[in-house]
Amino acid sequence: MRRWIAGAAAVSALAVASPAFAQAKPVDPVAALKKQFVAGQGVKLTEHTDITISGDSYTSADRVGAIGLDAKGIAGVEVTRTPSLSAKERASLEKAAAKNPDLADSIDLLTERIYLVSTGKRQYVNGGLYSTLMPEHATWVGMDASAGSAAFGDQLVNVFEPATLKYLLATKKSVSGSQYRGSTTFGALYKVSPTFREQIAIKPTGKAARTVISWRLTLDPQKLVKRLAITWTVKLSKKLTFKAATVSRYTEWGTAVKVTAPPADQVVDIKALVKKAPEPPASIDRNYVSVPPDDDGNVQ
Repeated sequence: MRRWIAGAAAVSALAVASPAFAQAKPVDPVAALKKQFVAGQGVKLTEHTDITISGDSYTSADRVGAIGLDAKGIAGVEVTRTPSLSAKERASLEKAAAKNPDLADSIDLLTERIYLVSTGKRQYVNGGLYSTLMPEHATWVGMDASAGSAAFGDQLVNVFEPATLKYLLATKKSVSGSQYRGSTTFGALYKVSPTFREQIAIKPTGKAARTVISWRLTLDPQKLVKRLAITWTVKLSKKLTFKAATVSRYTEWGTAVKVTAPPADQVVDIKALVKKAPEPPASIDRNYVSVPPDDDGNVQ
């Protein structure tokens, strides 16, 4: 009888304790990401970027579209990017255009909506700087780039790279619920992220390598990234400081996404356009927004 009582007590104790043992292990965000790597599926992207110069609003851009995935990660991207100028910058360009007819189209070019598609090892761009140089049969400019390239340029951090996401989580400085905060540098991110290496092309050294990217990452209940905000600042001169702030939102994980390249007969390679490209009507960077002014406020 005593043995039976002891055995019954042990079973009861296990029964009481079993919920604790039955609790599932916390979901790893990297593992959750990898489960999304299914061909034909993807996620929606909405993104906003603000550029300020020494605290003054300068330019901004909105990127909207979809990111398609496959078993290896990003398989393709299709987005629009709409840049805009601050009132001060627009007024400055309008004043310059009034004096120089060659700058008349600057504002239109700098604020034109651009369509970007990337898949395979190519990126395709419709609109922007080279739109007036297109041969009659072409509407897209093609260039060598990674399958995910159209999703980046404003956003420097690719959380679709498992190693990059793992690095961020491992180097976080604080956690509050589903929100993680931390920082990295150009040099550190260059080592871990192929996407960042593609974006900046040249390995950062010295002060450039020490440029800090502060980040804030938010996960949804499934431990998937739903929001990534970054800021980074560069000293341009003694008087001017460049600051970029980008917020990327990822929604509808698992949605059907199919990205296809434009028809080949509508594409001209960028190398063919560069050969005949004139000087741009205003200074334009790789993201088709005007570059910062010099210390005297000149934009040319």
